[in-house]
Amino acid sequence: MTAGAIRCTNDLKLSKVLLARQEIKRLNRSIKRKSEKGEQSATRRHLLATSVRLSPGMAAAVHQKAERCVERLGIDNPLELYAYASPQFNAACFKPEEGRVFIMFSSSLLEAFNDSELLFVMGHELGHHVYDHHRVPIGYVLRGRQPPPADLALDLFAWSRYAEISADRAGAFCAQDLESVARALFKLASGITDERVVRFELHEFLAQVDDMLAFDDQPGQGAPKQDWFATHPFSPLRVKALKLFHESDLMTTTGIDKSTLEDQVQQFMRLMEPDYLQGKTESSRAMRDLFLATAVVIANAYEGISKKERNTLKRYLGEAYSIDILDADRLKEDLPRRIAEVKKRVSHTQRMQVLRDLCVVAATEQPVSDAERDLLNHIATELEVPVGFIVQCLESDIELD
Repeated sequence: MTAGAIRCTNDLKLSKVLLARQEIKRLNRSIKRKSEKGEQSATRRHLLATSVRLSPGMAAAVHQKAERCVERLGIDNPLELYAYASPQFNAACFKPEEGRVFIMFSSSLLEAFNDSELLFVMGHELGHHVYDHHRVPIGYVLRGRQPPPADLALDLFAWSRYAEISADRAGAFCAQDLESVARALFKLASGITDERVVRFELHEFLAQVDDMLAFDDQPGQGAPKQDWFATHPFSPLRVKALKLFHESDLMTTTGIDKSTLEDQVQQFMRLMEPDYLQGKTESSRAMRDLFLATAVVIANAYEGISKKERNTLKRYLGEAYSIDILDADRLKEDLPRRIAEVKKRVSHTQRMQVLRDLCVVAATEQPVSDAERDLLNHIATELEVPVGFIVQCLESDIELD
């Protein structure tokens, strides 16, 4: 089995789509030019100045684990490992420079994770390198001076989630131990490492994941649903995907085939994708009606609907709607009815989908106006979703670790 064989199919498919987009091509050409001129990317110099390089003599055991991951994933590049002081569990793999691959670990992670758990973390980070995830400059796009088009932003969000699935598989492929993989994710999620305080139980942890996936009751109970829309440090969808991976023929001879694996992964990953825009169910229709009305009202909230906002709405709504004949004032008056329909027919997780997509529309023009924020906060409150979720969607950085 090779690293390429276990890569998530949707990661590969979406990355090809993104790399073919003119916006990404232009940005990558710009990054390359700046790098060639020495204006950008001095990762190694920065690491040498701000962290400690872990030589084989200093950290023989860590290097042995790295060598195992390098062998299993078929990596030819020389590898440099670094550590920095931090109480937060974290690790990152950087875009190679002059053929070198760099992995940086927080001191707390190196001290708290056992051998198998570190194998998972290292394999995950090296997975980003093996699958060329750094070719998609997601950080540059989403943190650029100009916000990206809404469809590009949504494609990047979708791809980044599947990229994490691939990297997780690479980590699990290196660790070869589902319990250690789950325990590593448990530590990342809880921060608890002392078994005198809490004893990790795999079946109970996985049961919690199933409960989180099925949880659609009152907000504020159990883990916050914001986690469903965050890539790090923990997502129940990633744990579920890893369990399926370990039950597939990629990891065991009697497991389900890869096609079935990918179908099952895609089924629950759709919880985070706006397929309600084409759906024909009552819940999809209610979500779509609320999105349409609120998106137009948001776009019109500050100095009318701009050309950029008009283009954003067209990307979402397609040719089925004529924006010119939509009356923002009448749609605003109808919002209470549409909100009531969503509350009647739509789960909390799906409500968060709509709110996330509305935040993408609002962020088309920067800065997001107070009127737009107030409207988003009002809709969130009416839908019984924490207002903090709006802040997260509008202000959080999305980046591969």
